[in-house]
Amino acid sequence: MADDAHEAPSGVFGGTIFEDGLFGGSHGDHADHEQYPVTSFDYLVHNTWFGWFIFEWLAEWGVSRALSLWVTFIGLLLILAFEIPGLSLFTLEWLAGTAPLWLPIVLILASWSVWVWYVQGLFISGRDPVVLDIKIPRDITKSPRAMEVALASLYNTSGEGAFLHRIWHGQVRVWYSFEYASFGGEVHMFIWCWKSHRHVVEAALYAQFPEIEIHQAEDYASKFKFDPSKHRAFVNEHLYTKSDAFPLKTYVEFELDKDPKEEFKVDPIAQIFEYLSSLNKGEQVWVQIIFRASAKQDSLFNPKAGDKLWMERVKKEIQKIRKEASLTPGKEDAPETDDRKYGFPRPTWSQTEQMRIMERQLGKIPFDVAVRGLYIAENAVYNGATLNGMRWFWKSINNPGYLNELRPTRGHNPFDYPWQDFMGIRDTILIRRYIDAYRRRCAFFAPWTVPYKVMTNEVIATMFHFPSAGIMVPGLERIPATKAEPPANLPK
Repeated sequence: MADDAHEAPSGVFGGTIFEDGLFGGSHGDHADHEQYPVTSFDYLVHNTWFGWFIFEWLAEWGVSRALSLWVTFIGLLLILAFEIPGLSLFTLEWLAGTAPLWLPIVLILASWSVWVWYVQGLFISGRDPVVLDIKIPRDITKSPRAMEVALASLYNTSGEGAFLHRIWHGQVRVWYSFEYASFGGEVHMFIWCWKSHRHVVEAALYAQFPEIEIHQAEDYASKFKFDPSKHRAFVNEHLYTKSDAFPLKTYVEFELDKDPKEEFKVDPIAQIFEYLSSLNKGEQVWVQIIFRASAKQDSLFNPKAGDKLWMERVKKEIQKIRKEASLTPGKEDAPETDDRKYGFPRPTWSQTEQMRIMERQLGKIPFDVAVRGLYIAENAVYNGATLNGMRWFWKSINNPGYLNELRPTRGHNPFDYPWQDFMGIRDTILIRRYIDAYRRRCAFFAPWTVPYKVMTNEVIATMFHFPSAGIMVPGLERIPATKAEPPANLPK
């Protein structure tokens, strides 16, 4: 890059749009050459009018960034073809001449990805899944801590085997799905798992909740047939808005761990059950929490320990909070070399709460978690207000102020303008894809992989636990009587 003493040569692109008009200049307050090197993609995005136009302005109007870049690439290619006669022929000759260098690499990488998808898909297809319907008694006296303990029994990092087992047999570790479903106001709690692990799930739940009943049920997602002429749907995922080092508001913050009397309990899932029970005939809401033990990830050759990486992220955020709490008032802009910039920590209430809650999470069991939600309704009863309830399904445990929140994203959420979906084609394709992903309970492996975050068993137990007697909703069917052992002196 040119400096004051040495003027950059004009070269081939001197005086053209490639030098100043398109990629040159800066936009807004982002022009910081030290923060964004001129050769980096970040500099193009944050410091140029081109980056602002493609990645900010057009994106705000619902124009796909991929489409914008593709059109820009084709336009620039046409300009070069106009300026350089025979460019197309030269390009083809160059690609053909260098094919022995780049083609084997491309084929190997593509073949490897296809092979991994194939062997993992073959292994997964050999598992026999079951859907378990949980029948809840009238009186559930235990706090969500019991569900937290039950979740600890589902933490299983085995099953993948060694490197050869992963690449040749496609072995993956087991995952589960906790699900809420409402069919016209009829509320159910389901657990999806492999049939080989059904006894593990039942043992974990019966150990803490011996009064519940667990029955195998027909898979409602596989049974349902979406018909665009009869149904409308809204689909999305729920993702953290911050780093997963920050948890959600858990049952401990609601003081449910102290086992208060029933009349004093404030259970956040009461809103969830009331919402699910309020659906009208012809409406359905499906919400699934897909999770697995946080362990090997990112690579089959050299996998990283997901649980250790998460702990490092938590510790780093805690250290950052402590550093901010140690700032001397009036020295915020002082250089790091100033000995008086940091003093004795004076954390605010929210900073104290952040560190206390985050450090408590370090003593819990981490899981990889993906959350997906669907609202499906017949055309005549499709309701935007009910739809919005699914989008903000987890609002009762969100804490955007100083912890974290699960926010609706992806799916239909980016659809704001009519030109984003010509004649409803993308809408139908998207719905079918999400229903298929839901039916497969697929989040970590092909064909449907989605962003996931690490959550502890305390957080998952807050999101999914059995309602106590104080949660009285008409759509939740409970077991009419509590089971008990027969008297010891009963004649045989």
